[in-house]
Amino acid sequence: MKRNRMNKKLIAGLAMTAVAAMTLTGCAANGGDGAEGDSVVIGRILPLTGALAGTGNRVADGSEIAREIINENGGINGVMVEYVTEDAPDDESARQAAERLLNQDIDIVMGTFGSSLALAAIPVITGEGGLYWETGASAVGITDGTYDNIYRASLTAKDIGVDAVTFAAEQLADDLGKSPEEMTVGWAGVNTSYGEDVFSGVTESAETYGMEIVLNAAYPVDSTDLNNVALQIRDANPDILILTSYDADAAALGRAMRASDVNPPVVIGSGGGHVNESWIESMGSSGNGVFNVGFSTQLNTEGLSDQAKAYYDEFIERYGESNNGAHPGAFDMNGFMGAMALFDTMMAADELTPEGIAAAADTIDIADRSNVDGSGLRFNEFGQNEAALFFVSQWQDGEIVPVFPVDLALAEPENVPLPAWDER
Repeated sequence: MKRNRMNKKLIAGLAMTAVAAMTLTGCAANGGDGAEGDSVVIGRILPLTGALAGTGNRVADGSEIAREIINENGGINGVMVEYVTEDAPDDESARQAAERLLNQDIDIVMGTFGSSLALAAIPVITGEGGLYWETGASAVGITDGTYDNIYRASLTAKDIGVDAVTFAAEQLADDLGKSPEEMTVGWAGVNTSYGEDVFSGVTESAETYGMEIVLNAAYPVDSTDLNNVALQIRDANPDILILTSYDADAAALGRAMRASDVNPPVVIGSGGGHVNESWIESMGSSGNGVFNVGFSTQLNTEGLSDQAKAYYDEFIERYGESNNGAHPGAFDMNGFMGAMALFDTMMAADELTPEGIAAAADTIDIADRSNVDGSGLRFNEFGQNEAALFFVSQWQDGEIVPVFPVDLALAEPENVPLPAWDER
């Protein structure tokens, strides 16, 4: 991957400020001599308030547990990790947050969950030679080669769409009594780059399996009345309905479908709206049976490597201790896994600078099932993790449980086709 120039402010004053910078940050020059008091500062840009706050705070909680664990185990080769966290409830806030971090000479930055937030912050950080590490935002444009020094630990939104259709074709066709090419697909979701990218994956995979797409219904992300979309779904009558939603619109569309008795045989979510607890809290038992492609904190740890399993168990235990015994959600896991992947990469770096970490990321090769979410870590030339994975999970008896991939699953798919709303 090409490397951008170093932060211009750092170049200008490097000779005069090297000692001062060491005093301010406490970070060893080689990033790893382990001297007492050494630390490296990582910026975090997350939506801690606003519409995405529920998920942003979960990502923050997960990445904080990762920081605690890594520091208690000696840090990054003896260098302790510190965070400076900036709230980014919207795109302009994300851009300003990136500028504030650079003004503090913090040029290693992690974020953000929201794709539009990431796309606002990334050019600011990388344009000044910094490194941006994305844990969960999935817009294709993040790792399409536009930006240098951007690395994403998770898959893209397009991959979600591909995986949703592939799962339906290869795992559910028999239960529906149809061959894949006889099945029809409908999509409805938010009219953002995230929704567009998911739909592009749906289109690509549907073409591969010879499926007809009978619905493409995009709506504004802040929609609260989605009765018209529910009626469009009824008229299209797809065998497989794929939804791309956040919490509020997922619930609004679910209630509208239930009120109009719109009941496709298979519903597969592809966003935070169908994996978070808010879905089942809004829908009650009628939310059961819905699938979701995305992150999962529940998994069969026997499929993990021994080290990944140990980290997973510690993550679950620590989260429970801080949350009255509760189990972490999917985006707590995303924050934890994304931060741990960054720390693994920093461990392999010759120096804890954007250039040093980028060089390590370009060559790192962590095997599948070696991360706590079952993924590996291998970046392509644009900084996209080609060893990432998404789970297919399903709401069963009020719990979201993984049903695919098989070696990490805790249950098998059930209720295909979906029962009537009042029978779930």
